[in-house]
Amino acid sequence: MPRLKFRAVKLIPRGPWRDLPRADTIFGAIGNAVATLFGANAVEELVEGFKRGARISSAFPFDGKTYYLPKPLSISALDVEDLLENLPEGERYVKGKAMRKARYLDLRNFEKALRLEPFDVPEALPFRKVDVPRVALDRVTNDSNLYFWDEIRFREGSGLYFLYSGDEGLFKNYILPALRYLSDTGIGGKSTWGFGLFDFQVGELEISAPESPCNLTLSNALPTKTPVLWDLVRKGGWSSGRRRPKVNFISEGSIVADDSGKIIPLDLGLSHRVYIYGRTFPIPAEVPEKALIEVDCP
Repeated sequence: MPRLKFRAVKLIPRGPWRDLPRADTIFGAIGNAVATLFGANAVEELVEGFKRGARISSAFPFDGKTYYLPKPLSISALDVEDLLENLPEGERYVKGKAMRKARYLDLRNFEKALRLEPFDVPEALPFRKVDVPRVALDRVTNDSNLYFWDEIRFREGSGLYFLYSGDEGLFKNYILPALRYLSDTGIGGKSTWGFGLFDFQVGELEISAPESPCNLTLSNALPTKTPVLWDLVRKGGWSSGRRRPKVNFISEGSIVADDSGKIIPLDLGLSHRVYIYGRTFPIPAEVPEKALIEVDCP
């Protein structure tokens, strides 16, 4: 049973965030920081490094030394009550319902879910989304308008992390300087308002995975082949004041076969190219046979 080792970059929030950033958002922020610090040629070197095999995951919550990861979609292809047949009927129903509804699992239970074994669901996560009232003023009449927006707040001692796999030179020469820059400028929406600021720590995370030809992706991705099991995420955004077209990604936790995903170059009429990151971050995962009727892992 392979043990996979990755760099784990903890983002320790200095305040609220607009959302948990996905891999394309993190990559875009790193690319913008690299362009500011080192110029457009350095961005091309960064992109080439990821085309050659470097990977980043989306951001997930941590709480102290507990890391959370997305529930594999392979679980959705199971009748989870079948995994709990040794439990009394009432307890089986309650636990099965919690397993179906879970979004994140702690590392050890994530490893169990990769192997399609019974797993426990965390009682609570270390962050919450809250509605915050804000007031907008009309620039002409000074009339006020009350509105609400969502923001993510984290429990003390908790925050976000993402994983990195790949060339150490790429990490040290480009990603670390970019993180130092971004820690004071922010990642994600409304960074100019002080959202998405952080301190960071770099450590390691090991994941014990099963032997399987199918993979779970820990990043939202742009597959080049039909996935095995997937949810779609439609995302757009902005680059240097230009709106990017919306793109359909598969979500974190989706199951793919032999598919590295892709990076899409865009021409937005700027002096530099813009890239949308859609590489998979593969972790081997067992998949129920009935999910392989139409799409086989090799």
